[in-house]
Amino acid sequence: MLHMNQFAAMNILYSHYSLDYFLRGMSDLGFQNIEFWGNIPHYDFFADPLSQQKEIRNKFREYGLKMICFTPEQCVYPFNIAAKEENIRKKSIEFFTRGLRDAAGFGTDKMLLTPGWGNYDEPAEEAWKRSLDSTEQLIRIAEQEGVTIAYEILQTFESNLVTDLPSLQRVMDTFDSPNLGICVDTVPVVCAGESLQDYFDAFGDRIIHIHLNDGTPSGHMAWGDGTQDLEAHLRTLRDYTGYITFETADGAYAMNPNQAFARDLETVGAYFQNGRLSI
Repeated sequence: MLHMNQFAAMNILYSHYSLDYFLRGMSDLGFQNIEFWGNIPHYDFFADPLSQQKEIRNKFREYGLKMICFTPEQCVYPFNIAAKEENIRKKSIEFFTRGLRDAAGFGTDKMLLTPGWGNYDEPAEEAWKRSLDSTEQLIRIAEQEGVTIAYEILQTFESNLVTDLPSLQRVMDTFDSPNLGICVDTVPVVCAGESLQDYFDAFGDRIIHIHLNDGTPSGHMAWGDGTQDLEAHLRTLRDYTGYITFETADGAYAMNPNQAFARDLETVGAYFQNGRLSI
């Protein structure tokens, strides 16, 4: 039965706050788990990794928190594993290779990866080939590092590749590696007219991570501020044993992000009794 200790917070809303402020806030709210978004000022991909890994591990330990997934920034930084320009794709593969090694260095066993996108004025199949080739290269690195890639679909304005269940099915049919699993985000799922249950029916235990976000249906809102069917999501997750991240990221919460995460916990927590799902 789903338990509240499976939920995690993410630091994407805290790009104008110190890492200590975020970790202290989440610890005070009662979170035990963090999905760590790798971006400045909390992590600098362009600086030496080893000293940063040690410092961040120590900070997590200080606040009694566990890193359950490392998510390298892949929307602001100019990295795209499906890029037509070979120099950009090469740099992107190097970037995510570093991310996989960072994940291992942080002591977590998952790194989030998205499919990238192709130029809209070229045949989509060309971008598909590049994205799949890059993914295969990164799977080999993940196997060496003992890290599992949590592969996440995107919304249609973010990618022209993997944006719904059929396109994700193509990726998962291509690779048969225990180091490639699925992260399902409720926002692109509902935007595609699909349900969380559709994904569990199709992929079962290949789903290794969840982003549980409210929206209208788009947006990454705090629960209660959108129109998504939280009860239906939770019923689907009744027997799920992995981690679930509140990827609350809407800029409207930037001036008081702790309040947004408190709202997530309060709204979702109403469906739990003694820590366990009660519906």
